[in-house]
Amino acid sequence: MLEAFLLGIALAMDAFAVSIVNGIRYQNYHKKEMILSSFFFGLFQGAMPLLGAFIFLRFMNIVESIDHWVVFTALSILGWNMMREGLHPETVEEKGESFTFKILIAESIATSIDALSAGVSLPFMGISVYLCALIIALTTMVICLFGHFMGKKLGMLLKDKAVFVGGLILFLIGLKTLLEHLEVL
Repeated sequence: MLEAFLLGIALAMDAFAVSIVNGIRYQNYHKKEMILSSFFFGLFQGAMPLLGAFIFLRFMNIVESIDHWVVFTALSILGWNMMREGLHPETVEEKGESFTFKILIAESIATSIDALSAGVSLPFMGISVYLCALIIALTTMVICLFGHFMGKKLGMLLKDKAVFVGGLILFLIGLKTLLEHLEVL
């Protein structure tokens, strides 16, 4: 069970970082959105390893050959848009940007792609695959909830620089994922 918990912590780090960014970026991001987002991040982090263990095991070579590009592209686009908006904060205020279900789903998928690959190891962990997925999901939920509140505090400290910093964080996470999979890091 310790291995499942540690795996959950490792897998939750991207979702944790995005949770911080969301807390920074969306001024209308309240407890309801934080809880919903934490739930979805946990749900996807728990479901993806199950998919990896049961469905995609046959296709893992294909998935592993493109997963880092998917993560890099999704987080880079989000990051670049946020950095651009951060350089022109008046456009963000004019648009009244708010957190949407579409954003939530995109972020949940982008941050859980690596969990798909991790699913291959679940059957060899010595505990139920379902229990392991549940531990991963719950660990992610708790970590992300903390990240959301942390992001809100950082947003207040950074004020008008918050959106740019959040975008930079997303871009760097995407770049790190790409470089790790290309074995540059």
